Amino acid sequence: MNRSDRVRAAQAGNRAAFLALIEEQRDRLRRIAYYYVRRGMDAEDVVHEAICKALVGLPKLKQPQFFATWLTRIVINCALTALDKRQRLVPDDSRAAERQPALSSDPDDRLDLHSAVRQLEPGQRQVIALKYWHDMTIDEIAVLLRKPTGTVKTILHRGLKELRKRYAKPDEAAGSTWPPAAGTSELPAEEALRRKLADLKLRAEELFEIPEAYELTIADYRDDKREGGRAMFVWTKAGEDPIWSKPGKDSGLSVELNAQGDLIEYTIDVEESAGDLPELSMEELRLRAEKFALDHYPGALKPFSLTRTKSADSGTLFFYEQEVMGMPLPTSGFRVKVHRSGIVSDFRYFGRQTKPRVPESIVSKEQLLRQIADTARLDLRLTFLHKSVDDSDKDELRLVYEPTTRWMHFRADGTEEAREAADEETESEEPIVWLPVPVPAVEAPPVRTAEDAQKLLGIGPDRYELLREVEMDDRMIGFVWRRRDWQPDAAEDLSLDAFMRERSEETVKAKIDPVGGRLVSLFRFEEELPGELRLTRDECLGIALGFMARAQPGLAPFLQLRRRDEEADSDREHFEFRIGKQGVWTEFDHFRLSVNKTTGQIGSMMGPSVDPAQLQAVEVTPLMDEPEARRIYAEALDLKLGWETDYSGSGKRRRYILKYRLVHKEKGREIRWIDARTGELICSKLD
Repeated sequence: MNRSDRVRAAQAGNRAAFLALIEEQRDRLRRIAYYYVRRGMDAEDVVHEAICKALVGLPKLKQPQFFATWLTRIVINCALTALDKRQRLVPDDSRAAERQPALSSDPDDRLDLHSAVRQLEPGQRQVIALKYWHDMTIDEIAVLLRKPTGTVKTILHRGLKELRKRYAKPDEAAGSTWPPAAGTSELPAEEALRRKLADLKLRAEELFEIPEAYELTIADYRDDKREGGRAMFVWTKAGEDPIWSKPGKDSGLSVELNAQGDLIEYTIDVEESAGDLPELSMEELRLRAEKFALDHYPGALKPFSLTRTKSADSGTLFFYEQEVMGMPLPTSGFRVKVHRSGIVSDFRYFGRQTKPRVPESIVSKEQLLRQIADTARLDLRLTFLHKSVDDSDKDELRLVYEPTTRWMHFRADGTEEAREAADEETESEEPIVWLPVPVPAVEAPPVRTAEDAQKLLGIGPDRYELLREVEMDDRMIGFVWRRRDWQPDAAEDLSLDAFMRERSEETVKAKIDPVGGRLVSLFRFEEELPGELRLTRDECLGIALGFMARAQPGLAPFLQLRRRDEEADSDREHFEFRIGKQGVWTEFDHFRLSVNKTTGQIGSMMGPSVDPAQLQAVEVTPLMDEPEARRIYAEALDLKLGWETDYSGSGKRRRYILKYRLVHKEKGREIRWIDARTGELICSKLD
């Protein structure tokens, strides 16, 4: 599953997919947060808050391929909010530069370094970013870019060599990348922003009739490097929560406009108001979709074609996309969702994209399929299937073979860079060491209610009040507590940041599985005062194991601890455990928690999708060997040609590459796994 597929799976409710996405980005996000706030504990808090915001906002993310960029922006915004709270800004982001009228005469070397990196050629910049900002190994980069390991090492070596030259001359490297310091005060810029936002709000109200019962909840304006200025407005029914409303009872409207007032995105909850209206035919729904698009973009049907339709909840999604060689370009054209009653409930406009270069020749599918059959490797692992995204009748833990090729796409022209000599200066990768976990003898009453969770977390009703209790799905219940002494910001602020701050400041958020009687996750968004303790990592580990035994009874025998050095520059110790049975491990479904070294308090916890009962019951002895599973995989495999977004370059224009994607020859969907006991091919349900 590639990242976009993982994002879609997470949006569909696949918790394991969300955890995998966070795990993939966590260390990079922590470094970004630390670069802003300059304190280890604050950085961890920023990342935790960003994860919570991402979990809440993920269903609204319309472009899964930009997940990493979207998540990075959330972290930056959380970091800036933390800085505001401390009344100290670090001149690193363009927004911070605007808000700090005078910069220190001593330039921050890291800004020069970032500027220098941006001046490298795209290939070098990409490899350096993957290696040092995304913490990927050389082998992982080679797989991702489909280049030989030696080639990646050579690109890295040349990039570092060029970087040393540029970093030695930061003024030359930076060029005009960074804007000059503003000569005006903050007030005119803020006033201009307020006027811009007010004008765009009037434009939104001209485009759409806002129900009288609705009140403005969010009014926010942001600049995007690729897409320019964006204004977002959200109206919700007075007295209702725009996030925690019960399914089918939602009542809200959101509008996103660009800086010129053109409609970019529109969403309205219609189930409650349209539930009694008659159902229209598919043709009538299509005509409603086209009329809506033409009302906002009169020429919208000329450059774009209806490429596919998809049933979604109580409506139908119509995709109108730009086609080249009879194949659609991703994130082009527009998408409209029409409720069965004919009311447009969702619209997203992407626009026309630059026509990509068509390859002079295309490698045959047969040639590539033979190559894949000869080189594919299958890894034995445990994985948790989700019936919402996998071809499975139920959510269950299964023993599977996972093809290492299933995340790979292949250039249609068959080109690949020649192998080059390995870079001797490249540092060797240190392998991860996993250690056995002692099983604490702790009595563990089940966690099934808010009172049980409060007792486990030490949240006394004298200091905390329960704000929300929400059934997340058929197994999970979410709770939010807030300190009783919290005071809201008196200033009127309808920005998205203020909205999220109001929902998170001085709160403790947790999820439980009442059926399994376990705590699933915990995040504290409180301002912690340092305590008097000076706990070692081993002492923190003892606290972590004791808490884990109470939060996840019976899980310890299935864990191994990742060995890490003591975090000397942080007030917290972080622990990561992998999960498995008899030497067969899950890939992403890990267990993580942190302990404050000065107070002994658990700061955060993220539990796995699986529970001990499922691990106890699963069989981990395969009934077929890897060659047999590979044969089954190769016989069912096909290649599907299509355009994909190329992220290797820079600039505002999207670029595309024609690639082959691995699919099941009959179902046309990705083959995710092969059941190691039955030989069943398990495909994705997602398109």
